Amino acid sequence: MPGRLVGHKTPNPTRPTRSIMPPTPTFPAFPVNPQRQVYDDSNSQQNLKFFNPRQSGPQPADPQLNSGQSDSKPSNAQPSNPHRGQGGSDRDRHRRLHLSNFFTALSSLADNDRITGLFMMACALVGLILANLPETGPGLKALAAWIPLDLPGGLNLPLKDWIQDGLLTIFFLTMGLDLRQEAATGTLRDHKQVLLPLLAALGGVAVPILIYCLLNLGSPAGLRGWAVPTATDVAFSLAALQLLLPKAGPALQAFLMTLAIFDDLVGVLLIALGYSSLGQPSWLLVCLAGLVVWALLVRVASRFCPLWRPWMLLFLLGALAGGLLAWYGLFKAGIHPVLAGVAMGLLTPVTRSTGAESTGTNPAGTKTTGIESSHVQASSPAEQLDRLLTPLSALVVLPVFAFFSLSISLDQLGPGLLTDRVFWGATLGLALGKPLGIMTMVILASHLGLRRPAGSTTGNMIGLCQLCGIGFTMSFLIANLAFAGSTHLESALLGVLAGSVLSVLVVAVGTIPGRLRSARHT
Repeated sequence: MPGRLVGHKTPNPTRPTRSIMPPTPTFPAFPVNPQRQVYDDSNSQQNLKFFNPRQSGPQPADPQLNSGQSDSKPSNAQPSNPHRGQGGSDRDRHRRLHLSNFFTALSSLADNDRITGLFMMACALVGLILANLPETGPGLKALAAWIPLDLPGGLNLPLKDWIQDGLLTIFFLTMGLDLRQEAATGTLRDHKQVLLPLLAALGGVAVPILIYCLLNLGSPAGLRGWAVPTATDVAFSLAALQLLLPKAGPALQAFLMTLAIFDDLVGVLLIALGYSSLGQPSWLLVCLAGLVVWALLVRVASRFCPLWRPWMLLFLLGALAGGLLAWYGLFKAGIHPVLAGVAMGLLTPVTRSTGAESTGTNPAGTKTTGIESSHVQASSPAEQLDRLLTPLSALVVLPVFAFFSLSISLDQLGPGLLTDRVFWGATLGLALGKPLGIMTMVILASHLGLRRPAGSTTGNMIGLCQLCGIGFTMSFLIANLAFAGSTHLESALLGVLAGSVLSVLVVAVGTIPGRLRSARHT
């Protein structure tokens, strides 16, 4: 997902981690995510900055953050409870610390692109295997068609639709939060920096559509999937970039992440315009009312609840109710309801609130440590919500979605898959169209005076463009929307899988000669 630019550090492509364990959050807030470094191309000299995919803006310096202690206090600090150890306060405090430790580890795991990408791919392959075993295939098909809740208002959806239309909204909410933070404090503020990735993303969308349409001319049913090969899965592509092109500098990683921002935004627009039908426009007013409730209550919770903490849960539940109302309004209007998540993320404030925390005291009147106050001041509502939802999205939502999306039977395909135009349209659109479109726009932009990422060579730039052919989440979703109930669905999904694997193999084979030369010299 999108990233941030903060701070000044020396180059280090790996992501440093902190051993600091924050106190119990108030919004709720979760530990500051690890950071990546990236090159600020707006400066004529090499000016390396931290690159954080979940957090933006400079963080206040705190000398206690470097002390290596997870819960330090001033030497003259007095315990908040004079009867500590008798009334169970130590036990409660340790319980909170263990809970914070758990979320720290969970957030770090969710921010590891290699682990989350491989986990999602493993879940997709497991779903494909189980769907084609005689012992598990029928049961898995029955599970996908199972209706867990027979709710009124058209909400008697099978489990697979609940995952695709409901659970996936969490992923789109995190996407909206990232876009909101990028537009306010991240790379999207600098028009000079984003122009090259924007043009590259447009080329990486136009050429795959052209290839797919040329291969499916004369087949109106097949042409429904014209947008399937347009999306790049940033988690997979970034993990593959680090594994296959380890010498690619921070500037290339920043270029890939910024390109993915626009790629995701284009994917959202394609779903809204190409795969939604406005059946009942009056329900859009219900959606708008829900979004207004969400925006107002989230702002109220972030500004005033530090002073009246008992109201926190009430305001958050009200905001959640507004979000659900917006989701239902889009569902009834005929627009894909996951887009409500993007709208909610874009309406979440990114300003950092400073209330009682700025004085170093909490609402209960007790002293807070420097770690607590700096951590609260450094977190905006968008950042806090992003930290809360990212582990759920990366470790639960996307793997479950990939598992059920690729749970398809291959019995009806067989050798006919090799002549299936939908399959080849998705495969070549990703493996050939994405790198061709992106690289073409990069070359044209270079002739127009736009600079490539610092430290990039022709070889690693071609490799990066090829890795943009890895498409999973958005491509799977668009395929399900385009071919719901059609025999072309299996072909499109397998084409996405084949195009993604082929993109990785092309880069892996292309890097073998360089690795052999390096092995000889060592």
